[in-house]
Amino acid sequence: MSLFHLRRLVLSTALTLAILPIAADRAFAQSGAITGTVTEASNGRPIENAQIQAQLGGGQSYGAISGADGTYRVSNLPDGTYIITIRAIGFEPRVVAGQRPGAVVNAALSERATTLNQTVVTASRSRPEKQLDAPAQISVISSERIEERPAITVADHLRATPGVDIAKGGLAQANIVSRGFNNAFSGSMLMLQDYRFAGVPSLRVNVPFLFTGTNEDIDRIEVLLGPASALYGPNSSNGVLHIITKSPFASQGTTISVDGGERNVVRTGLRHAGKFSDRLGYKLSGEYFQGRDWEYKDLSEPAVFPSTTNVPASRRGQVNQRDFDLERYTGEARLDVRPTENSEAITTVGYTKIGNGIELTGFGTSQIRNWTYFNVQQRFRWNKLFLQAFLNSSNAGNDDSTSTNGTVYLRSGNSIVDKSRVAALQAQHGFDMAGGKQSFTYGADYIWTNPRTGNTINGGNENVDNVTEYGAYIQSSTRPTDRIELLLAARGDANNVIEGSFFSPRAALIFKPTENQNVRFTFNRAFSTPANFSFFLDILSTPNVGGSGFDIRGRGNPPKTGFQFRRDCANGSGSLCMKSPFVGGGDFIGASAANGFGPAIGARGAAFTAGITPAILAALRAAGLPDAQATALAGTLATGAVQRLATATPTNADLSTRISYINAATVPIAPADLRDIEPLSASYNNTYELGYKGIVNDRFRFDVSFWGQERGDVGIPAALATPNVFFGNPQQVGGYIGGQLGAYFVPALIANGFTQAQAQQLAGQLAPGIATALTPTVAAIPLGVVTFDDPNARPNALYAVYQSAGKKIWVRGIDLATDVMVNDRTTFELAYSYQDRTKFPGVNPASAGLFLSNSPGSRGSLGMRYRNDDNGFGYEVRSRYNEAYAVNGSGYTTLTPTTIAAGNTAPATAGCSPQPAGTFCYEAAPEAITFDLNLSKRFDIGAQRLTWSLGATNLFDNRVRTFAGVPEIGRLVMTRLQYSF
Repeated sequence: MSLFHLRRLVLSTALTLAILPIAADRAFAQSGAITGTVTEASNGRPIENAQIQAQLGGGQSYGAISGADGTYRVSNLPDGTYIITIRAIGFEPRVVAGQRPGAVVNAALSERATTLNQTVVTASRSRPEKQLDAPAQISVISSERIEERPAITVADHLRATPGVDIAKGGLAQANIVSRGFNNAFSGSMLMLQDYRFAGVPSLRVNVPFLFTGTNEDIDRIEVLLGPASALYGPNSSNGVLHIITKSPFASQGTTISVDGGERNVVRTGLRHAGKFSDRLGYKLSGEYFQGRDWEYKDLSEPAVFPSTTNVPASRRGQVNQRDFDLERYTGEARLDVRPTENSEAITTVGYTKIGNGIELTGFGTSQIRNWTYFNVQQRFRWNKLFLQAFLNSSNAGNDDSTSTNGTVYLRSGNSIVDKSRVAALQAQHGFDMAGGKQSFTYGADYIWTNPRTGNTINGGNENVDNVTEYGAYIQSSTRPTDRIELLLAARGDANNVIEGSFFSPRAALIFKPTENQNVRFTFNRAFSTPANFSFFLDILSTPNVGGSGFDIRGRGNPPKTGFQFRRDCANGSGSLCMKSPFVGGGDFIGASAANGFGPAIGARGAAFTAGITPAILAALRAAGLPDAQATALAGTLATGAVQRLATATPTNADLSTRISYINAATVPIAPADLRDIEPLSASYNNTYELGYKGIVNDRFRFDVSFWGQERGDVGIPAALATPNVFFGNPQQVGGYIGGQLGAYFVPALIANGFTQAQAQQLAGQLAPGIATALTPTVAAIPLGVVTFDDPNARPNALYAVYQSAGKKIWVRGIDLATDVMVNDRTTFELAYSYQDRTKFPGVNPASAGLFLSNSPGSRGSLGMRYRNDDNGFGYEVRSRYNEAYAVNGSGYTTLTPTTIAAGNTAPATAGCSPQPAGTFCYEAAPEAITFDLNLSKRFDIGAQRLTWSLGATNLFDNRVRTFAGVPEIGRLVMTRLQYSF
């Protein structure tokens, strides 16, 4: 689908939905109507989605729903006297009797325990319901807290949310997941902004620093724990984070914020909203941010960019130095049209530019420069019909692979080109039956992903990497009594890169013993599809790894085919074939060390010649040759000796073969254990959950979930899949070299004037000594790579590939949230999450190491919040705890040593043990206890408001690392001055 056609579809649908309700409204205009406005009694704010029922004396009922500005219209009323009942979730109902058509009935509703039981939409995708009634554990961060808490990204508002794990990489970089299983470049949690995907299009990574919403415009953040595929489809198997912004009808005026703090933080935010009429509203928001990140030196990054063809010419040989300054611009514009009380059309355009930043990826850290993110969204709602279309696009700042204006991989020096797009069409509708005891919700989704990476990220797959996904769902809610609800849902999905279709059932039995208590038992089968790059990646990750002459390249797993190894080479170990940069001209040859012996030495002939010349010269001088003659002869003999080795033709009997991954070169792989790579499939999770929610005496709120999850077809991080061919026995190599040199030196010395006896004596001295000196270097040479049966496979490329482990694991856990309202001003809050396993032996292949959840098994927070609405003063104190944990993610592991890149000499002192020379280990995440403090004071100046806030995270500067390859995060104190009018 082209952008032109998408725009036509959006415009035509917008006109249709705008015209139809208007026409219907005019058709009914001849009948009587009762109108009015529904507001909150405490502050006069309009109440959206209030239900208005007009009941005629004879029993006939008519209904309407209030709009975002609180207005309603009950139309087409016959003449008569009506009883008007107005209800809204979280408010006491209002009944007004004796009203006739033409009356205006306004209602100011009083709240009912809304602090402990807020309205949410994420659990049922778009239908408003109270937090207590939602069939899942869901947390809400309200606009009040967001306004009073200085923050850089949405991640800063989620620190105390139960079940949420945040791996911070600095001031702005964060990977957010629910119930564990975090990683660098994570996209496992579905993140939405106003129902629109918020991740980077083809990479499907959640980068909060790129979100287009501003702090001033956020109405609330909803976090749904656990799987949600039955309604949301792929990539929501680990929860949903939904950022909901404010309506211009419900929140008008202007807000200006100025933030400042440690680490050179400066932030300014602006929001303005208004309405042209009761039918047309608008809002504008924008933000600028700058700061200085915590510093970290990654020893896997070369000190100087290599002078290789993959690196842009102007960057070659330049110092590779991280830039820790951060800068971002972001803004949104929105237009709301409400043709009738029961319909709306919302158009949103958003833009973000990161001028400078740092982001972890699966293949090393990238220095972000001039990365832009753009989205356009059209939403429509008419009664229970919801439609939306949106387009997200990304640009990493480079026009092509030779550009140096944009984002760069710091391990390789590659420029990143990413001009990818994702477009989606989504529809949802529902209806009620049997007087509201039975309801149905159904919908469909279409998602089109179009990577455009300039042959950088997806390399040779650039022209075959589009992905199309589509699915449909239906959900049934049956309420035979006010106490019991049975929720059943089913969803089917498919896409063009995975065989078959995906089925996601959902079942929930909900029992409400009282109005304020909810017990649920749920089952969800959710799935995730691999991200686009998992199929189509083709990028250089680490050039010349460890000085081996071989490059590590990230390689996607081809859709529906996977990878196979060739096993038809007669003289190869186990009949395996290899490609070698030394022999074969890029063609397959037998995976045999003997095949590579001579060519590998020949490729390094000059270095070997220079290395053995001094030993030969010393022996000749000791034999009595004059210095000038000895010097000339030493060079001749050294050249001849290396040439003899380079032209040798050993057999497999002479030199044995060892097949090993280069990052575990001493661990042999039996040919039978080197298995083909199966094609990627969807990853399924079966989750069983027992939950309880309750409010006791309007003071205590409990929300606890006991869950167990079977994770199937576990997708592992990209891991080396193509091993190298090495010599199997160093002593055997030394013996063979000695024999070849002995056979060479005797006739060579005789030809240069030595007697037979002298030549044999001198050769007997030279050959063993030189063989001993050469053997360690020669024996360590990777001779080739057992690569995939692909004519385009590179002889010097070691491929790190995304795989499915094909194994299932069980995880169990608890998520607990408790609020205690001491009085109307003081609340104590406790959140705790536990996961019974973080390590899973036997899942990953040997090259990937131990499979880990990359998250703490135990974490929690305890806080107290005070808020005095009368004088506007409030404060919050909170302590947070995270258990220590190890990390094994794409590109980062705390389990095994990592090679130090060229130009770096100082190995890390912490980390794994043993730590061989020339390697270092990433540091694990330690146990951490931190404290946060927040103060705020509101000054009311007539209808205007001035708010001052002071926030301190990690108040006592307890330096904490929360992932591998990231800095220790210390204290950050920020202050905010916000003016609203």
